[in-house]
Amino acid sequence: MSRKNINMRRIKKSRLLLRQVTFKRNKRTWANKFRDAFYGLILSFKGQSSYHAHFAGAAGVILAAFLIGNFDVIRWSIIIICVAMVITTEMLNTSIENLAKAITKKYNPKIKLALDIASGAVLLISFGAAITGIILFTEAIIKLL
Repeated sequence: MSRKNINMRRIKKSRLLLRQVTFKRNKRTWANKFRDAFYGLILSFKGQSSYHAHFAGAAGVILAAFLIGNFDVIRWSIIIICVAMVITTEMLNTSIENLAKAITKKYNPKIKLALDIASGAVLLISFGAAITGIILFTEAIIKLL
């Protein structure tokens, strides 16, 4: 048997194996996509204690904005965007943590670096949202006085 035929057999065999191990998913409807996304939100909230802190902070900010009462559409939009960005960044951080745990349980400096960077992103966006909130609320309180 020639070398070319042997190589062709190997290629065909590897393609067959590749087809067997690839992840196949049925075509998903929009309803299924939304269901999975909402399930992800619920899992995020149940799975991490840091979500509880973020949601409590968001509820406190929204309650304070209602109590102050002179927030216009722009201020509300900024508050909603800040809350969404912090929670979204936390969700991305959690997904990276879960992916890292799925890859290996052993210590890996590259995975640690990725996890630290993701945690830093949450910290940075939280600081940015807090500073934005301080600016918005300080101005709103000054207008009340």
